[in-house]
Amino acid sequence: MSRRSLSGATGLVFALALVGPGCVRSNGVPNPSGAAQESAPAAAAAKQVAEEVASPEPAEPPALSVGGAAFTFVYDGEAPVPEAALTEWVQRSAGLISDYYGAFPVPDLEITITSRSRAGVGFGQHWDGKWLRITVGEGTSRETFERDWVMVHEMLHACFPDLKRRHRWMQEGLSTYLEPVVRARGGNVSEPWVWSKWVRMMHNGRPGPGDRGLDITHTWGRVYWGGALFWLMADLEIRQQSNNTKGLEHALRGIVEAGGNGRVTWTTKQVIEVGDEATGTTALRDVYARMAEAPGDVELDALWAKLGVIPQEDGSVKLVDDAPLAGVREAMTRSPG
Repeated sequence: MSRRSLSGATGLVFALALVGPGCVRSNGVPNPSGAAQESAPAAAAAKQVAEEVASPEPAEPPALSVGGAAFTFVYDGEAPVPEAALTEWVQRSAGLISDYYGAFPVPDLEITITSRSRAGVGFGQHWDGKWLRITVGEGTSRETFERDWVMVHEMLHACFPDLKRRHRWMQEGLSTYLEPVVRARGGNVSEPWVWSKWVRMMHNGRPGPGDRGLDITHTWGRVYWGGALFWLMADLEIRQQSNNTKGLEHALRGIVEAGGNGRVTWTTKQVIEVGDEATGTTALRDVYARMAEAPGDVELDALWAKLGVIPQEDGSVKLVDDAPLAGVREAMTRSPG
């Protein structure tokens, strides 16, 4: 995988400074042509550095290519783990997203890896559909990378348009909702695992007293899990309005095809109109009116029952196939293969 060291450019500048004008001193003894004769050690050193600077650097290997996109690493410090482990991590994460979208929605991503002493994957950030920064601990195992959700979450931010700050819930909610979906559909996690996570966490997105809708109430729960609940309901609405022939992936692919990824700024009106046109439904418009412009509560226990998701005492869930919306549930999280 192609990579750049943050210290490489500094080292080159320092080397050039050593051989700049006035850095190699003459002993003042004229040579037969009348020019000053350099001392042998200084001349040899100058010649060696000059040759190193003039010699072309070996070409970097091509960047990792997944889903039609190129991925490169920048190391902020030393690489915390062997590069092969990072390559597998990026390849797997980008592959899951590419399978869901049909291709990776931006042409390239530069991923800065910041090292820390404690093993594991830490904090992640995304900018402008072009750059990610993720903290990785020294000695992080391949098993940890296989279970990781942070890389997928941050990559998904690059796949969706930037919005005004008051609509941040739509961006954060999409990454929160879609991360387990693409992992389940790619076989990285199981269907029951996804639904047990949602049973455990989705209630955080329900409106509380005094809530005025997702566009107005910007608490942590509403931004992340309220946004996730919006996309869950949008996915369900698309499937119900289309007799389960279309899903959220078709709306999102339509948005990307219209130029909507993390490198552009859109309005929510654009997102809704383009997404609904791609599915031939009014699902996004309908759910937005219920949940963004109004509190739009969702009775989750009743919803889980319709989907055939039966919570168990140990925190797991049982999935049953005779529920009214069992087929919709399967289409949402089951691998197409």
